Amino acid sequence: MNFLTRFYRISSPVPRRQLDPAQEQKLYKRLRLQAFIAATLGYSLYYVCRTSLNVMKKPILDSGTLDATQVGVISSALLFAYAVGKFVNGFIADYCNIKRFMATGLIVSAVANMLMGALGVAHSVIPTAVIFISFAVMWGLNGWAQSMGAPPAIISLSRWYPLKERGTYYGFFSASHNLGEFFSFIFVG
Repeated sequence: MNFLTRFYRISSPVPRRQLDPAQEQKLYKRLRLQAFIAATLGYSLYYVCRTSLNVMKKPILDSGTLDATQVGVISSALLFAYAVGKFVNGFIADYCNIKRFMATGLIVSAVANMLMGALGVAHSVIPTAVIFISFAVMWGLNGWAQSMGAPPAIISLSRWYPLKERGTYYGFFSASHNLGEFFSFIFVG
């Protein structure tokens, strides 16, 4: 079995601890809350990486590094890759270790953002065509990586919360989009 298969394999269940019912209930509630916070904060960080170009569009256009058409093409690269990736990665997430799968997507997305930032800083010595193509490829890769965020988070919520509570927690989880956009303007701006 190769490294990737082993790395993303669903982990074996942890052996049940011998606890009295009160301790078991307390542990269960703590683990549920940890899973909820991890999914919500993790997905909000995905949004920081997804909306960073929106924050930087005006400075990119004002600097003359790229024109509006080029920025539009770059933005479309994310949307197309995200759409296809959401279908594919949603299926893959059902058969993976969701913690590792979600973390991988976030790391790839962050690296794509950092590479775009580095290229943007060097725009005075790199031809516009190279920046445009590089940005489109990196933003497409970011779109693919972005599609690795929601499926593991939703799987986690569905595993930890019963149907009668799932809607409430999913509703709060849905605020991660807004939290991520808020973080974007703080961190990226």
